[in-house]
Amino acid sequence: MIAAVLATGLLATACGGSDDSSDDALPGVDAGSSASPDPTEGEGDEAEDETGEDELPEDGIDRPEINLPDEVNNVFEEVDTDDPVELAVLADQERGVNAVDEAVTSGDATVPSLRFYLAESALRESADYIVGMHDNNQSFGGTTRYFNRTVEMQSDTAAVTTYCVDASEAYLVHLDSGEQDPESGTYYYMLRQELADNEVWQTVVIETSEVGDRCGS
Repeated sequence: MIAAVLATGLLATACGGSDDSSDDALPGVDAGSSASPDPTEGEGDEAEDETGEDELPEDGIDRPEINLPDEVNNVFEEVDTDDPVELAVLADQERGVNAVDEAVTSGDATVPSLRFYLAESALRESADYIVGMHDNNQSFGGTTRYFNRTVEMQSDTAAVTTYCVDASEAYLVHLDSGEQDPESGTYYYMLRQELADNEVWQTVVIETSEVGDRCGS
């Protein structure tokens, strides 16, 4: 769940702890991506993807399996694009989110999926978050929704994607006591993804902030 608990850590790492750094676009990004979904598209079940590995497109890449517990449900709103490259970028964005969730919920920071889908500063900062969760004997469950997703190609090998996160149906778990704390809030994420040698669109930069007017009301 790259959501409220991850945002807490990344606001101090990916954004350097600055209150306004998250307002600066990644190099070359156009805040008005033409691939942004229509605001009404997330209202029906047909506009959401309750992601499992079997539901993402097959591309012949030998990928590590990602296993999430039954109580963790990531729901990704579809993006209005038929472009196969953009769809591949978005699919690997989803897999990157699920890879971090697998590392947290399994208690194993060395799961193969993590380094497969994340690299550079995104990997380092996510690893710090994962280790922090493990050290605090914490995990999470529930449903996290990813909406207002956009994708913008910067070149043949680089893309910027964004999304909003609704963690209102998720909860933090204290493993020592079994106590659950409800999550709340909406967060905005901007990712840079680059095409690796194995044709995977790895996430290399993650920036996050509390939502302004970018995720609606």
